[in-house]
Amino acid sequence: MESSHKRVSIHWVKGILAAAESLGIDPQQILSELNLSLDLDQNLPAYLSLDLTQDIWSKAESLSGHDYFGLRMGQRVRPAYFHAVAYVAMTSSNLLEALKNFTHYLPLISEGAVLEVSYDEGQVWLQFTPKPDNKPFSRHQHESVMALLVGFSEWLIGDAAIKPLKVYFPHAQGPDMNEYVDVFSLEPKFNMPFTGILFPADTLKKTLLESDVGLNVLHKTHADQLLALHLNTSWKVKVIQVIVTAGHFNLNREQVSKKLNISTRTLQRRLQEENTSFLEVIDEQRRKKAKELICNSQKSLKEVALDLGFSESSTFYRACHRWFDQTPNNMRSGQ
Repeated sequence: MESSHKRVSIHWVKGILAAAESLGIDPQQILSELNLSLDLDQNLPAYLSLDLTQDIWSKAESLSGHDYFGLRMGQRVRPAYFHAVAYVAMTSSNLLEALKNFTHYLPLISEGAVLEVSYDEGQVWLQFTPKPDNKPFSRHQHESVMALLVGFSEWLIGDAAIKPLKVYFPHAQGPDMNEYVDVFSLEPKFNMPFTGILFPADTLKKTLLESDVGLNVLHKTHADQLLALHLNTSWKVKVIQVIVTAGHFNLNREQVSKKLNISTRTLQRRLQEENTSFLEVIDEQRRKKAKELICNSQKSLKEVALDLGFSESSTFYRACHRWFDQTPNNMRSGQ
């Protein structure tokens, strides 16, 4: 079975950038060095590819030069980075139910890993397992998730003194154990078989500050709808996500197929099943972008043509006639 292109929510990407900013790194510097253009205010695009998110992680880590970037990121995570998942978690009956809900709806945040709940003599492990596409997870990413689970749990129950029983990491220890103790209130164990955190049973039974059965049902219904849509994203939408993430239209069918981890022939067939084609999807996205750039930007029409992937202005003008039945000059002047 061919795997699809794994996605990560823009909200989680904003969390990475916020951690970098807290360490003195301008988020725009990270995006600029990766030749990325994201509308963080409008949360667009809604999802980035996992590999691209890995690039953002790597760039943020290297620019920060911080030995514990992951711990800092985990500590600075805010509920907004979890969007609808946060509402389901915060209205759950207790911390255990909140964490179960968090693991269930995790694909809405990231498809790049799974969280699994398991029981150990009345205690509960949360085990983190990365599922990378092509780029492995760094030490910082493992550490950020464990720090996040502690911080988010403390936020849910309003208790700043959650003390896990154990914390495991598969990698070697960083240079200063005190950094870990400050976050976890214990010394984690390193070079272990998995990344995980063990919570005491009495902590998991604690009622949450915002627990509300009625609201929880409403939030879960909404999250279920989002998850169903997310897991059944059409191939047309997947192609659009690749185009938006790339930030340009100089993509051919082979390049997009590679991004989606499927063959060119399979992509063509699946788009045909949705009554469209690669060329139609590209053309539709060009048309939408053309209207935006012509009517709402100060770019010259020659620059607009290049942004849309037209090497010659005459081809761009013919496309505008086909799309809008008028010239770009008339569109810009409001005629």
